[in-house]
Amino acid sequence: MSGQLVVTPAERAEVDSILARLLPIGVGAAVFGSRAGGTPKPWSDLDLVLEGSERLSVDLLGKLGRAFDESDLPWRVDLVDHASVSPSFRKIIDASKIPLVSRAVDLVLHQDPRSGNCYKIALTAALLGIPLATRDYDIMQGETRTPEFLARVNANGRIPVLQIGDKFLPESNAACWYLAQGSALVPADRFAQADVLRWMFFEQYSHEPNVATLRFWLRFVGQANLSEAQQAQIPAKRAAGDAALRLMDEHLAHRDWFVGTGATLADIALFAYTHVCEQGGFPLDDYPAVAAWLERMRALPGFVAMEP
Repeated sequence: MSGQLVVTPAERAEVDSILARLLPIGVGAAVFGSRAGGTPKPWSDLDLVLEGSERLSVDLLGKLGRAFDESDLPWRVDLVDHASVSPSFRKIIDASKIPLVSRAVDLVLHQDPRSGNCYKIALTAALLGIPLATRDYDIMQGETRTPEFLARVNANGRIPVLQIGDKFLPESNAACWYLAQGSALVPADRFAQADVLRWMFFEQYSHEPNVATLRFWLRFVGQANLSEAQQAQIPAKRAAGDAALRLMDEHLAHRDWFVGTGATLADIALFAYTHVCEQGGFPLDDYPAVAAWLERMRALPGFVAMEP
């Protein structure tokens, strides 16, 4: 790398803002050409190379292109996919490029591997090909309630927490959204994005408190060890969990995925505890459309199973 980026601080800030909003994790960006240490004209284009582990999607390139075209930048931004160009052109780019966004991001998932909420994040990362380190805790032993954990990782004493460098992001669906921005797991259409969020809120409000709670009580705590108050809640939670699963079954009866024509974060969020719902006493035979959808999820490229 040589030279200095030839743009104003305001122009650099606008470019950085667009890349931070739309560029997926694991994809880097660099400037090459006349604005990478050359002598550009005031109207010279900004040549921007995007560097991922594989060819980038047309959808991503289109979204980035539109964002730059609609910006206040006084010149055009030309996008180049590093993985799609010839080896000879790649050498020319690499000889002069000035990095803007590094591909390397240190991500650590603080998790109990038995937790479906933790699994959501691991599955999202796996489907996107994002490397993810893990740090395991045993919630049954109170390892997320220690003074060190509360001070350093999450003052709320809960997992999962996604650590991004020196920043910590609690809440499973927030972490999934962080990882998936700019990917096909978050639709480009505004209504479809809201619909994905609708199902993610449904999962946390109507599904997880019933299906996941019964799984935890029956599989890990043991029914004989439950308090009287917990025992009394079982019938209501079973009814509410059944209602949530039946609603999902009806929705999936005539479609393959929860939103649109492919898997999204809505599917990942709901898969996590649904695929182990029988551990909470919900027979999958009662929900045939859900059972078929679970198999489609397991067939996705990059799918990883939850730890037993």
